[in-house]
Amino acid sequence: MLAALALLAGLAGVVTGALPATAVDAAAPVRLAIAVPLVVPAGTTGLVSADELAQYTAPLGLLTRQLDAVIGQQVAIGVDPMIIVSIRVLGSAAPASATAWLERLAAAPNQTFALAYEDADVTLATQAGALTVPQPQAFDFAIDPANFAAATDTTATPSASPTADPANPVLPALPTTRTLLDWPYTLSGIAWPRDDSAIATDLQALSASGYTSTILSSTNVKRDAAGSSSVVVDGNKVLVSDGPVSAALRSAAGGTTDGDWLAAMSTLTDAIATARSARSADETEVLATIDRSILFAGGRLAETLSQLAVDGSVSMVPLSSIVADAGTPATVVDAPQAADRVALASPMFAAERAEQQFASVAEDPLAITAPRRLVLLSVLANQWQSNLAAWPSAAGDFLSTSAGLVSSVEIVASSRINLLADRATLPIAVSNGLDQAVTVYISVRADSGLLAVESSRVKLVIEPNSQGKGQIPVQAISNGTVALTMSLTSASGVPIGSPTRTEINVQAGWETPVVIVIAVLVVAMFAFGIVRTVLRRRKPRNG
Repeated sequence: MLAALALLAGLAGVVTGALPATAVDAAAPVRLAIAVPLVVPAGTTGLVSADELAQYTAPLGLLTRQLDAVIGQQVAIGVDPMIIVSIRVLGSAAPASATAWLERLAAAPNQTFALAYEDADVTLATQAGALTVPQPQAFDFAIDPANFAAATDTTATPSASPTADPANPVLPALPTTRTLLDWPYTLSGIAWPRDDSAIATDLQALSASGYTSTILSSTNVKRDAAGSSSVVVDGNKVLVSDGPVSAALRSAAGGTTDGDWLAAMSTLTDAIATARSARSADETEVLATIDRSILFAGGRLAETLSQLAVDGSVSMVPLSSIVADAGTPATVVDAPQAADRVALASPMFAAERAEQQFASVAEDPLAITAPRRLVLLSVLANQWQSNLAAWPSAAGDFLSTSAGLVSSVEIVASSRINLLADRATLPIAVSNGLDQAVTVYISVRADSGLLAVESSRVKLVIEPNSQGKGQIPVQAISNGTVALTMSLTSASGVPIGSPTRTEINVQAGWETPVVIVIAVLVVAMFAFGIVRTVLRRRKPRNG
């Protein structure tokens, strides 16, 4: 143990001694702010399962190690709201380690701000056609009421020290979407795209999404020679992360050996000194960020932050100090997302818009659109950057599922119909593959004047996973074959599925001759019966 402590002390001395004498005047230390993301690997559902939470929040789990590295340090934590929601939505079924971890995060003295849900790649969304960054719609579909109290008496005075009863555990109140997402963040409205992934128009879309500040890498921004960490681009506040300092910080945090870490710390010291020398006397603040992937592999973040905290040439400051800075004018150096990623993301947004329209036929549209929105956000997660080879498959799965969803309510194909009456109703079968009832409106259009459709829009309610038949009244005008186009719409007129065509064989006038013939036959038979009866009565009886 003593040998280990001596080794650590020696390493610290080496790092301190490695600081170049020209780095920064001790009387004017560099004011360094650091932002660190708190995230989990990409998933496919938009929620972290109970088993995954138990694994991540175990003593050596991913989330535990991330929080251990930053809690109590002078760094701002960007928290993925999905982690908070995933724990809360489980209620009493949440793993005890996850609940304890969440309480520990709530008690952390660090400044915090919300990342996009599931740490979605916000500029991929805006460059792929989204007018604003997509947000979760609802979580009702994921709530098991058995894990929550059915109702909460808001007038009752809670007991100061409730008695725990293992047989009757106290359940949390049934949550809402608002309460699941609500968190006491100390900073608000901060968007954090990946490094070098933004273009100028993204800032307007982020502003429309409610963000008031955006973190961009210094290579994504053109600013004045003073190198201010807070700039304004076309009225939008941008927090500029120093590229070389961030790169060196990430290298140190991801160091795997003592030698690697020491070399990275020396590089970090030089990068900070260079950043300081480029600034004017009143611009001494530098912003650095930790990359998302570092937290999955690196184990030196806590050690790196601790070393910076005791470095006399560095003064660790809160992120809020840079946010509060008025900022100097700057422009964005466009760094668009990769064309192949945008080409895959754009159809996903188009598919989701089609899903939103389709869901209007359902009894509970949110039961369809809310989980699908979370799946979309999961496919947009920044964490796919560490597994780009698998990302096209995830995007393809989203699109194929979307295509199946919007075709789950459709007109059942039928063979040619024979119409023998002047007036009749055409039975149009519609199938519903959803697990909830739908309401559709059937429209039929005849391609010729041989058939008149008397009601062109007929309402039909179809139960879950079943078929229903709508009766369309028609009138035959003349004989012949008529092509019919049948289509479905929602109550608001949104087209559902694709139109279906069939043919109807119209035999107008058949009904009257058949009725006359039958009537004549009936009359003849009746008359024959009467005559026969009369003749029997007139016939003389024998002897």
